[in-house]
Amino acid sequence: MISTLKLRNFDEDGTAAARDPDLPSPDEIDAQIKKAHKQGHIEGYLTGADAGRAEMRKTMEAAQADMVNGLTQELARLANAVAAQQEALVAQVVGFTLQTCEIVFPELIEHLSAARVRKMATQSLKMAIGSSRIQVRLSPATLAEIGPELRARAVYYKCDHALELTADTNLKDGDARMEWDHGSLDYGFKKICDRLLGELRETHKRAIDAQKEKDGHGKA
Repeated sequence: MISTLKLRNFDEDGTAAARDPDLPSPDEIDAQIKKAHKQGHIEGYLTGADAGRAEMRKTMEAAQADMVNGLTQELARLANAVAAQQEALVAQVVGFTLQTCEIVFPELIEHLSAARVRKMATQSLKMAIGSSRIQVRLSPATLAEIGPELRARAVYYKCDHALELTADTNLKDGDARMEWDHGSLDYGFKKICDRLLGELRETHKRAIDAQKEKDGHGKA
């Protein structure tokens, strides 16, 4: 067995305390302490930096979430505002159109009824060519205005022998009722205008009601 060999300097005066050569010297111990302190400082700094980055990441993620939430709410608000503006615009446009038609339609009925029924009756007479019987009923005023032209058209289409023109006091000026072998016509310019006005009134009412409900005025 090999034992530890201890060397001694016999030149020393013997007053210095003996030191185990296997143990580190005070300078070495001091150097190791400084090294450990420095290493611990660095590790602490790195640990603190990691914690700081994690905290910053959480802060940034929270800020992004708040931004997305705020943007979503703003987009929803803008969408509602645009929808409300569109509803208001529709109500205004329909209201203006309704007012205009209520003023214009009576004049159109008065001045265009005869021209419109003349066109429709002439077209229907052309479709009735070859029929054994063509019955045409008009208001007395309309018959007096367009009757001669219809008779002339019937002669041109060679169906005047089948044409029967009748004045019907139940019909309004601009109305026409026709029947032939394989077809019929029930036309009224005033009825068309009245139907358009009715649809406009209903559309305008729905738009106004939607606005009131949106504003909370239509709720109980």
